[in-house]
Amino acid sequence: MSEATPDVAEARRMLKKGIVIAGVGETEQGKLPGKGSFELLADATKITLDDAGLELKDVDGLVTAFSFVESTLMHSTTFADYVGMAPGYFASIAVGGATAPLMAVQAAMAIDAGLAEVVLCVRGDNTRSGISSSGMIAMAREMSHGAFEAPYGLTTIGGYGLLAQRYMYEHDVPQEALAAVVATQSEHAALKWNAMLRDVVTIEDVMNDRWIATPFHGMDCSLVSDGSAAFIVTTADRAKSMKPKPVYITGIGEGYSHQYISEAEGVDGVRQGLGRAGRRAMEVAGVTPQDLDVAEIYDSFSFTPLIALEGFGICGKGEAGDWVLEGNAKLGSTLPMNTHGGLIRQAHLGAMHHIIEAALQLRGEADDSNRGGGNHQVPDAKLAITNGSGGILAATSALVLSSEPPSAA
Repeated sequence: MSEATPDVAEARRMLKKGIVIAGVGETEQGKLPGKGSFELLADATKITLDDAGLELKDVDGLVTAFSFVESTLMHSTTFADYVGMAPGYFASIAVGGATAPLMAVQAAMAIDAGLAEVVLCVRGDNTRSGISSSGMIAMAREMSHGAFEAPYGLTTIGGYGLLAQRYMYEHDVPQEALAAVVATQSEHAALKWNAMLRDVVTIEDVMNDRWIATPFHGMDCSLVSDGSAAFIVTTADRAKSMKPKPVYITGIGEGYSHQYISEAEGVDGVRQGLGRAGRRAMEVAGVTPQDLDVAEIYDSFSFTPLIALEGFGICGKGEAGDWVLEGNAKLGSTLPMNTHGGLIRQAHLGAMHHIIEAALQLRGEADDSNRGGGNHQVPDAKLAITNGSGGILAATSALVLSSEPPSAA
């Protein structure tokens, strides 16, 4: 392996200390009337602490995200006050869908700096029951440029649609490729205990669904949901006294290409910026796409995983659609992807569920048969990649997670 650049070398130094995810939890997802944002966060916190075998007093670090419903500029400390904790380290992260992996990175850096030892990362909201339809439409315009896009009616889904259409045109990708992502993830969501949509759909079902914004049918779009999820980041040494098998964070990476879609440098520019996060995370971990056992890839729309698969080097340019159509993303195939159903079929909480699913896979605990679901465990899974993307594929973060400690690479 070639000599690492300073940033890669520094990331490896930090992670080689043994930074792990040692507790995960997620609530029911869907429409949960009567539960506010902070109450949902508290629910996920309790589930996660129970999973780790900890009490709230054992936690000395807190990283939260943001809320679409609660209007507070001090989210982490407001939540700390709500649950009665006084963390020595606290932070809130707000980078849209890229937030969850960056929460893990923030926790790792705090631990590396000696600011905390056990960091709770928690995100949740009552977005489905707490915001009106017109409110959601207003939020959908927030990612558009205030002067050059929003006045002309561009929404988030419209911006994604423009990029997806250009991608499909340049690489002759059929509509069926997008539908195959949905159909595949519906098979996986049918096995996940808290998935909002557990009915299995076919490519034809998706193709016959109502149009929302070309090239997206209704089923091609991520869900709006109430719910919460959390995970605990700590040291490998501290995790020895906790209940679950630790999952090691062995790779981290970020990528950026534009802020507004009108500024994007074409499909290639977006693919490169998006892909940098995954490629850098794998470089830090010292692994290749061929080493991966599971891929939990951000899926704001059915097109999103396709360009990420290519950007990460798992597929060649324009090849991801055929790759999914051939069944390679299914459980039991080449590289199972979004084994929980993803944002399209399980629920939308950024990439929190993707991280939790990856951790459960590496712990060998992705079997929900005793909770009304089914077995979505990838046999002998040891290495996973997961990512999140904020804006219209503008900013991306990625993690490589492993069931084994980092190598000496």
